[in-house]
Amino acid sequence: MLKQGGQKVKKSNRNKEKPEKKSFFHSEAATSTIIGAVLLLGIIFSVFAIVRIGYVPEWKSDAECSHMNDVYEDMADLKSKIDMMTVVLASNPNSSYINSSNPSSYALQPIMTVPFHMGGGDVPFIGPIKSSGSLAVNKDNCIMGIVVRSPSGSMLYNKSLNCSTITYNSQNRYYINQNFSYECGALILDQGTQSVMTLYPSIRFSRTPNNKYNVSINALRVFQKPYVPPQVISSNKGCSLRLTGLDYVRYYDSSKVAGEISQLVLTVSTTHPEAWKQYLKGMVDDADIEPWDYSLTENKLNGVHFISLTFPSKLPSESSSKRLERVYLSETVIKAEPGIGLS
Repeated sequence: MLKQGGQKVKKSNRNKEKPEKKSFFHSEAATSTIIGAVLLLGIIFSVFAIVRIGYVPEWKSDAECSHMNDVYEDMADLKSKIDMMTVVLASNPNSSYINSSNPSSYALQPIMTVPFHMGGGDVPFIGPIKSSGSLAVNKDNCIMGIVVRSPSGSMLYNKSLNCSTITYNSQNRYYINQNFSYECGALILDQGTQSVMTLYPSIRFSRTPNNKYNVSINALRVFQKPYVPPQVISSNKGCSLRLTGLDYVRYYDSSKVAGEISQLVLTVSTTHPEAWKQYLKGMVDDADIEPWDYSLTENKLNGVHFISLTFPSKLPSESSSKRLERVYLSETVIKAEPGIGLS
């Protein structure tokens, strides 16, 4: 009885030990699952960190570079449409009688719209935030001056044109910032350390059969009312610029006025002196004008840069080998109005 009872007690104790052993195995499995999950999360976060640090900046930089190409195309489209407006206005015989400050309602006024990609550089899922940009009308000044002299050095004609500008300034986070400026009919790209003229204004030097030179200049002025502040839009979404052709003015034609011309002085006041200097030098060199037959100088006054081209560099009385035959000066006047949304 006692033996049997003892056996029963022992058997009962074994039955009590079995649940404790099963609980131990369950606890070990749960711990392994937790450790595996933590390791998996660690691997995921490590991969994400590597991608975030090593690859995302490069992807974002490439995306912002692509956006800068889109902005350049927008600015090139702006210049192309203004050039077309110039042709339309110049072909209108009444355009010279239009008052650009208060144009007549019946006058021919071509209207065009240029869409602008203000922001970009977003990468889906990884970097959806876009960079932004600002579009400004008449924020910066650009003045073109023309002086025509007689063989004796006396002044035959003097004109100063306040051309103003249309500018786009990027606000990139990864790619180098680029600023585009449309001034006097030229498109200039500025990257801070240097500036270059990518599309040229309507300034032409051409040699005649008698080995003289004709100079044709068509300046582009962005109309601005007196005492009205610049128009500036900053956004990372779409924007549009509404262009209206106001006027085409024929200012001066030496072939239609009395007096012999002998020298031209062209001066540009700009915030991009390097770009203008390179352009003017390349233009006269392409016209087969020797370096000693022209003068190209840069001066700075009160923080403003002045680039001056003098041709020929010497008056005929000073034995210059080159001669001017004709100088023609005109101006196209347009109005630019920025607005939100692509059109």
